[in-house]
Amino acid sequence: MMFKLLTRTNLAEKETEQESELHELVPDTYNLIPFQVYQVGIKHPDTWHVFVNPSKSFAFHDGFAKIDRSADKKCADQASLSLRWAKLKKDTNIDEYMEEVQRQYEKKQKKNKKDHFEILSIEPLDNMPHKAYLMYSSIRANHSVYRSMGQEETIMAMQLTTYCPVTKRLVIANIASTPEDFDKKNEIYKEILFSLTCH
Repeated sequence: MMFKLLTRTNLAEKETEQESELHELVPDTYNLIPFQVYQVGIKHPDTWHVFVNPSKSFAFHDGFAKIDRSADKKCADQASLSLRWAKLKKDTNIDEYMEEVQRQYEKKQKKNKKDHFEILSIEPLDNMPHKAYLMYSSIRANHSVYRSMGQEETIMAMQLTTYCPVTKRLVIANIASTPEDFDKKNEIYKEILFSLTCH
């Protein structure tokens, strides 16, 4: 019986082959299909799966769903879309809510010295059914909650927030991924977020 020795060169070639195979699993374009629940809807790639966490609320007035390929560890396409909707306890308009988001980021940064939380930009949108904001943010994490490779990692997020006066709910769609992934797919991720509907 012959055994093939795994030299450093063999290992490097094997890793390159695996990376190439994974890259082939990440499409350049997506076929977007609609997902809708409790009058909240968004389009997502047909290769992504919807996950509902039984420990989180999933009702008309308050709910959360995640849509991504993260369950398939062989797939390099690790972007994650989260969808959140909630009826606010007090009468708060969307401008006040976004101001509070900024305050919370500042608090997080002051409390957490290991990680870096930053809002890169916030802009109001005119092309949505209701007033909405598009926010880019980043988290540079230095602990195992975010790290996958045992080193510091940066996670980018693009978030669309809107308030629906018809259903009286705040609706948030958020896509998180690596900065490199956003460089390649920023426009398709925008298309996904801009497909958000809330009634």
